[in-house]
This record gives sequence, C-alpha cells and structure tokens, in this order.
Amino acid sequence: MKVALAVNDDGFESVGLRILVEELSLAGYRVYVCAPSTQMSGISKTVSFKRLGRDGRVAYREAVLRDAVKSWVLNATPAESVLVCLKALLPEPPSVVVSGVNIGPNLGLEDFLTSGTVGAALEAALHGVPGIAVSLAAHNVSEELHYRVAARIASTLAVEMPKLVPDVNLVNINVPPNPKGVMVTKLALNPYKPRFKITGGFIEVIDDDLEERYWDREPGTDVWAVMRGYASITPLNLNASTFVAGEAFIKLSEIIS
Repeated sequence: MKVALAVNDDGFESVGLRILVEELSLAGYRVYVCAPSTQMSGISKTVSFKRLGRDGRVAYREAVLRDAVKSWVLNATPAESVLVCLKALLPEPPSVVVSGVNIGPNLGLEDFLTSGTVGAALEAALHGVPGIAVSLAAHNVSEELHYRVAARIASTLAVEMPKLVPDVNLVNINVPPNPKGVMVTKLALNPYKPRFKITGGFIEVIDDDLEERYWDREPGTDVWAVMRGYASITPLNLNASTFVAGEAFIKLSEIIS
C-alpha cells in the first residue's frame, strides 16, 4: 500500500490538515501525520533544534486524527516535523510528503522562500522524498468544500508523482475558491512591496490585500493563473544543479583558474 506523510504549518488542529488526510486516504494512501503543535506560518524551512531553549530536544505526543494511521504533534517547525518523522518516528518510509492545505496563498518566489508550508515540502525533497505543498489561495474562507477541492488536487497529483520523478521532486499548488480549471505554471518573481510606518520607536507594517501583494502577473506564472481564477500547479526540481547557473558556472571557473 502507498504511504504518505501529511504535515502543515497551521497546526495540528487545522481544518485543512484534516481534510488533506481524508483525501489522501480516499486516494489509497496509508497516511501518517506529523504536524506542529501551533501556528508556524512564514517560518520557511527553519531547522534549528537548539532554538527557543529546547537544548536539542523536541517535545512530542501521539494524537488521533481521522483517517490517519498514526499522528504526532511536535514542538517543532514544519520542516523539523518532516525531518524528525522521516528519521525517527515513521515505522515505514513514505512515497510522498504532502504539506497543507494551507490557509492563504503561497504564490511567487518570495512566498515560496518564506512559506512554512512550502518549507516542509522542501525538507522532504532534500531527503529524497517527493514533496507537495498545497495552499488555498484565499483568506477568511470557512467552507470546507474549498479545502476539499485543493486537497483532492494534491492527492491526485501525489498518485501521479512517481511518473514525474526524478525530473520533478517538488510541486507547489495554489487553488482559489471555485477554480475554473488547472494550469501548470512557473513561479512569478513577485518580490513584496511592503509599506512601513515609523512611530514611537516601532516600525509598523501596513497591511496589503491580495491585489497589491501579488502584482507580478507575467503570463504563465502561478500568480497570473490564480488571479484569473485557475488552480496553479508549479513543478520544480530540487537538486544540487538547481543552484548552478549554467554557463555562468563555466565562465566563473575560467575566471578563477
């Protein structure tokens, strides 16, 4: 039987995690859960077992989540949760790690490098397990149907992942409410354009909305697709060569030789 590890950055009690587990189970997976005990959004792929006075120890407890074979709640970041589960807790290796369903979008390169949801999928891919991050690209959405649509897309893709590896080992999914369809996309650059107000010894961040934050809408990108009402599936390949700039590597080698 196929094995999946489900994780998130919104905490173990998140509705998105519960629905993701249900959909992975319906897709034929034996599902394990390893999730942070509290909200961990925006923490990226943080792995630091000495932080917050933990002195190298991670507190954990077993828990119960519907349709999961076994669940653990950890005093850990999403990426740490994945690492601890892969190396210490899971009784069998997973064929995929699915992170989500996150509340709110994770679009463009800046979100990708900031998101705790994506950070968990990144950690999986770094350790040889395909990772999928899935987010509901909206705020203040309470209807479970929207989470279920996103979870179903992620679960369907998880089943297909073996056909994509090794060319793809990391996928970032963003699903708006009531999507018109699904598009395969690339990451938008989309650097944030924050506004600040300095008063009384504090630097206050002025809130923006989705229209302001996701301004980089180059055709073919994840932001472009979601802003047009489509679910975005962004495939990536995380390996050492990802960080080598092709011809620039050869030129730099010539320069320093």
